[in-house]
Amino acid sequence: MIQFQNVKKSYGGIKVIEDFSLEVSDDQIFGLLGLPDTGKSTLVNLLMGLYPLDSGHIFIDDMEAGSGLRRLKRRLGYVPNIPGVYPQMRVGEYLAFFASCYSMEESRIRGRIRLLLEMSGLLAWEDSAMELLPKAALQKLSFVRAILHDPKILIIDEALAGLDPRTLEEIKTMLLDYQSQGKSIFMTGSSLGEVSDFCTHLGFLHQGKMIRSGSVSQITRELSMQNPIIIQVQGKSTGLMQALKNEPKVKSISLRENEIRVGFSGSREEEAGLLQNIVESGIKLYSFYREQGSIEGVLFQKSQEERSLLSYERESDME
Repeated sequence: MIQFQNVKKSYGGIKVIEDFSLEVSDDQIFGLLGLPDTGKSTLVNLLMGLYPLDSGHIFIDDMEAGSGLRRLKRRLGYVPNIPGVYPQMRVGEYLAFFASCYSMEESRIRGRIRLLLEMSGLLAWEDSAMELLPKAALQKLSFVRAILHDPKILIIDEALAGLDPRTLEEIKTMLLDYQSQGKSIFMTGSSLGEVSDFCTHLGFLHQGKMIRSGSVSQITRELSMQNPIIIQVQGKSTGLMQALKNEPKVKSISLRENEIRVGFSGSREEEAGLLQNIVESGIKLYSFYREQGSIEGVLFQKSQEERSLLSYERESDME
């Protein structure tokens, strides 16, 4: 289990992390999402014990982050955004070196390395120098190195960004297998599409603060419900526009090229009722769906709220 308790961190008087709290339970895959420079990597460094906290606490099970305990370090695996490369070292030697750093038993090292290389599709590269590996192979090797000592918690910092679809799917398969063993994963990213299909929980970081968190199903539902319904109608849209104006849950209607975008505040059941009413009125549709949510949409909405609050505060000060 990972626990962040009221964590604060600043650099030179600039607040980077402000009153951040979070709990990641065993067997969870938690994806922390945010735009660049929002504090995600700082949180990872704090969790790994690389930076001191200004205040607050971070616990990994019963141990505090940064305590320097050997058993704490053995409990963590870390995948950075940019894999470390030892150009002249062979892949097998590289993994054997890190296995020795974690004091793994000699009798176990060889079998563990071959198992993970085979699982990741890297067995053919075992005797190759690291400098010869393509980017995709290096990234997979970084994951293999991180789970080599069988840690209880895996920490991934923006390491899925920019991967080709095949490599991404292969790494996701590795992570799901790892999590199925009762392990937990804490990862950061900038794209909802990178993580939403295999994370169990998500959180959104904005200016060092958690602005939303929950299970993937909960977050997906919330994102979907705040986005417009997109409707494409066969023929003229006049009849549909009039029908929409008579619906009490319809808050806005706009036309973009051949699409009608409808701001709708009702539940999923009421959304289904809206579709039924349109069809029963004889209007023929090509499509009817909710626009997909995005991290950019969540953070844009938060920025708009902050600007509105700031404007209100300034107006109040002038009165």
